[in-house]
Amino acid sequence: MSEDKKRFVLYEYLMYFWKRKHYFLIVPIITMLLAGGAVYFLKKDMPYTGQAVVYTGGVTSPDLTRENNIAARFPDEENLEIFVSSKQVKFTKIGNNADEVKENLEKVTRKYEEDLIENFEGRIEASEVYLKSLENRVIVLNKAIESYKQDLEKGLDPDQYELVTNLWIESEKELSEAEATAHRMRSDIEFFEKEEPKILSENVTQSKTYFKEGAAIGLILGLVLTVLLLALMKYLSEGRRYYND
Repeated sequence: MSEDKKRFVLYEYLMYFWKRKHYFLIVPIITMLLAGGAVYFLKKDMPYTGQAVVYTGGVTSPDLTRENNIAARFPDEENLEIFVSSKQVKFTKIGNNADEVKENLEKVTRKYEEDLIENFEGRIEASEVYLKSLENRVIVLNKAIESYKQDLEKGLDPDQYELVTNLWIESEKELSEAEATAHRMRSDIEFFEKEEPKILSENVTQSKTYFKEGAAIGLILGLVLTVLLLALMKYLSEGRRYYND
């Protein structure tokens, strides 16, 4: 009996919905137009979108590669979004005028590119200074080693011989480390010079309205609302009939 009753109730609801099937046409169309129109008019205020992608290259400074720090460099720029990915920063600017959006976007990207290049060149300069000091140290150590060799060929007492030998060993060790570090620095500088920051792309297009997406959401919402509305109408109808009887 319980199973039969459930089937009867379900059948009764289905018949009720079928008799009012026009609701499934009217309500979803209304919600679809309302949702699509609302999204369209919200996006209509900013009809142009400018996007620029900047390659950060070998720059790893947090001041230039974190979204919050980059945004802090442009406190007066409104409607500017920044997204950081692997060695790339994408700037998105929206506005009412295509020329204005382009001008503001170029100003942002040019300033950011200048900051990147300044950091890039400063890092290369610092690395080259350090490399130069290593190369000078290698020269000094080679001279010292030659001097120690000559001293050992002279007649030295045991204590002096041991002292010069230890200095030679320490100098050889330091020379090996300095040469290895200098070789690594040359490779790093050579690789880093190929990673120069630059602007990859800049363009301004009309903003997407998202009307279709909004309409699709409105359609689904309308179908759900229709089912809830008809279920509520049936419930109220049965309740009214019960109390009238």
